[in-house]
Amino acid sequence: MFSEFFSTIGAYWEWLATAIKPYHDEILALATVFLALYTLFLAIISRQQRKDTKILQRAYLTIRAAGIHMLRNRNEAVAHIEICNAGNLPATEVKWFIKHDFSWKGDWRIDGIDARLVEGSGNVLAPHAKMRQGGDSIVVGPDALRHQEGLYLYIWGAVTYRDGFRRKRKTTFCHRYNCVNVTHNLQRGFPAMNGITARDHQDGNSAT
Repeated sequence: MFSEFFSTIGAYWEWLATAIKPYHDEILALATVFLALYTLFLAIISRQQRKDTKILQRAYLTIRAAGIHMLRNRNEAVAHIEICNAGNLPATEVKWFIKHDFSWKGDWRIDGIDARLVEGSGNVLAPHAKMRQGGDSIVVGPDALRHQEGLYLYIWGAVTYRDGFRRKRKTTFCHRYNCVNVTHNLQRGFPAMNGITARDHQDGNSAT
């Protein structure tokens, strides 16, 4: 029984080999094309997986307003920001700069932030960690920071870093404080305005 079965299979295989022999080159060419397409498909899938891994794992730096704080023994204040790493890899070569401007306009246009102004040797910020930094001193007085309705204080700047895959990234920020929230009784060492009163401005906030 088995001998008849294998004999039949052998005869069929011999017939098939004879039938396709004239088309050997064409079949080989088609097989080569199929193998090349399959290899290309695997390469595309692998590249997409690497891209997805980078998106999920890379460092992401966001900037939060952390208030305007009075300096001790001086009639000056300083704006604080919190640099937060929302990603899953350390951010390296972290550099930044922080500037401020006053304006009577609630829709003040910053017209671009030049990230090349960043300074420093570069810090490392671990995943899900944050660090607080301060900007230039802000004069407190009748002609500068004061309790005044309609006057706005803009805190703006940029942070640059490496995202864990050696790619350089930047985050720009612009926070708007309404000076009507300046504390009436300014005390040295205490907040002049709490960070929760700040708003992300409509202009100047971006990330790569």
